Amino acid sequence: MDQVGQTPMSAEEARRRYIDFIRIQAMDTSFIRREEEKRLMQEGMVRFNLGLEEARGLLLATANEQGYVLQRGAEEEMGQMMAMQAQRTRGRKMSRTEFSQMMEMYRAKSKGAMTDVEMQSRLKALMQKNEIRPKRAGWIIRTKRWYNSIPE
Repeated sequence: MDQVGQTPMSAEEARRRYIDFIRIQAMDTSFIRREEEKRLMQEGMVRFNLGLEEARGLLLATANEQGYVLQRGAEEEMGQMMAMQAQRTRGRKMSRTEFSQMMEMYRAKSKGAMTDVEMQSRLKALMQKNEIRPKRAGWIIRTKRWYNSIPE
């Protein structure tokens, strides 16, 4: 039974209700963070009696249909773009300007749902994951202070 005193839902009814549940959760912002994605899949399994793969598939299909962006997917794309950008430079380095451009792309992908500090931290983590080093910046004394000042 899906709630006390009610009859059990059919599999098709459970899928339909789960899709509606996803749409309601993403109504305010069309950007679904990692924690929210996990919670939505858990709800699909517990509340709607779906399997993990079925809940994940319905979440991805609904996100694709409705134009929602999953943080996991956006970060994967940003990581690939960073890796391609870094491969073009000697020593797999990224400049402050290139980092700022990545910030603007990430802002567009996240549809403005993340703060600058969150985006900087996530991009810094992606740089570390992809073994991309920061380029030194400055007119007289060239340092990596721009990179070091980004919170972990």
